[in-house]
Amino acid sequence: MFTVKASSIAQQKDRPQKDRPPSVEALVARQPIFDRSKKLYAYELLYRCKSMHEAGVEDGDQATAHVVTSSFLDIGLDRVVGASPAFINATYNFLVSRAALALPPEKIVLEILEDVVVDDALVEAVAEYVAAGYRIALDDFEFSEVWRPLLHLAHIVKLDVMALDIETLREHVALLAEFNVELLAEKVESESEFHALADLGFDYFQGYFFAKPTIVSAQRLSVNKLAALNLLAKLQDLNADIDEIAPLVAMDPPLSYRLLRFMNSASLGLPETVLTIQRAVVYLGLVAVKRWVTLIVLASVGDKPSELTGTVLVRARMTELLCISSAHSSPDSAFTVGLFSALDAFMDRPLPELLMELPLSRAVLKALLEGSGPEGEALQCVLAYEKGQWERAEFYSDGLALEELAELYAQSVQWADEARSESNTHS
Repeated sequence: MFTVKASSIAQQKDRPQKDRPPSVEALVARQPIFDRSKKLYAYELLYRCKSMHEAGVEDGDQATAHVVTSSFLDIGLDRVVGASPAFINATYNFLVSRAALALPPEKIVLEILEDVVVDDALVEAVAEYVAAGYRIALDDFEFSEVWRPLLHLAHIVKLDVMALDIETLREHVALLAEFNVELLAEKVESESEFHALADLGFDYFQGYFFAKPTIVSAQRLSVNKLAALNLLAKLQDLNADIDEIAPLVAMDPPLSYRLLRFMNSASLGLPETVLTIQRAVVYLGLVAVKRWVTLIVLASVGDKPSELTGTVLVRARMTELLCISSAHSSPDSAFTVGLFSALDAFMDRPLPELLMELPLSRAVLKALLEGSGPEGEALQCVLAYEKGQWERAEFYSDGLALEELAELYAQSVQWADEARSESNTHS
């Protein structure tokens, strides 16, 4: 699996800004898009041009073209989205220039921004993209006759459900029924919104609803979630050794089987077949084994989208990498902070209630509940970056430049995808 050297980060951190070569950097984050079954359909890439020196960047359209056709490919599209398609925002000039034809059509959905001028040149360019196999989405759509030529070419129409009331949404669904398009609801923020929009006829859903709990007043944890929480508590107990943890894992045969299958996967490269958790500790160490047990427990507590596991893995790894670059925090604690940042979504209980049932250190509790301390600030940086809030991410980065955060994010995504793939393969 991918690792990063703390020393190299520290060296980059200490290097003077003026020594860096002039370049246009791509700051890239991803936001998942789900289908009606809450299965991952694609990612939208949230990006911004980061110019170290303004020379050579004439306007926003040129910068967008440079970022998409060069920097995305330099980063490696597969590192960011894996096998999933990528939605990419496209300006008028970017489309009309045919710059996107440099990108693989099977991997790209071109999002036409809501502020483009719809004229013959644009319609002609979009028709050429469609003929070449690209899928077209209309972003932040509000119906107007001027969009009709593009509606006949588009595959997906995105509606901002925070900007449109329910009656307007119904009107749009009815108006768009005459066109051969699928509907994508963006900025979906709760499970109840997801179900209401699905009932309204939407096909795809984008937003952070999947990473938020569905909390019902005074609800009790199901038996499997209660057992999972008890095991998580034991895993976070610094005084608990593997001889105490192993019997608890053994009481759950599917968990035990999945863990041992994963421990023997090729990615871990252990020198011999491992038949007990105690033996895995010999090769991996207690901290690593506790991490993987924690991960597998979280992934098996209910009918949550698998992307939730992927999201917390990215958070955990990037929070850890940020803390590796700092002498003021514990990477082990940082990983736990990232991992538990969506514990409420896994358990459907308020986070403060859940955390009080776990023997976590004061630093971890303050990081999760207040966003304070080195680990908390690292988590705030990660949460901001995943939403494309670049200035906020830089504020909490402990001195790392934005392009360094972009590299850590790409590494974390790759690590998380590999870890999740191995876990799923051996489940």
